[in-house]
Amino acid sequence: MPSRPAIEQVRPWRSKRRRTAGWSAVIAGCVVVTAAVRAAGGTTLAEPVKLVTTGVYGVNRNPMSVGTTLLYLGIGPITRSGWALAMLSLTSAATHRGVPAGERRLSEQFSREFRQYCGAVRRYL
Repeated sequence: MPSRPAIEQVRPWRSKRRRTAGWSAVIAGCVVVTAAVRAAGGTTLAEPVKLVTTGVYGVNRNPMSVGTTLLYLGIGPITRSGWALAMLSLTSAATHRGVPAGERRLSEQFSREFRQYCGAVRRYL
């Protein structure tokens, strides 16, 4: 039987705890993403007509990013894949790189309202 790569052998928890933690993160991620989509309603990311500040957007400014990060965080333990956990840092970094540009666009479009929103609501958590 061929040996598995070292990164695939990362197993910090016993199987039941690992799966429970993984599924908890996946479910939380799904809840956050669903709440973000519902709060945004008909607003599109490419051309927003209004600034969404209610619902989950009243807790953090980037709930879609937080939700997808939770999904990645849960997939690793569920699948026992070190690769999924390793990719978490790369996808989080890539996602974060796009956030300031999006916030600049919103600041230009909704200047005063967006500045107030940024002062009242955290970027992620």
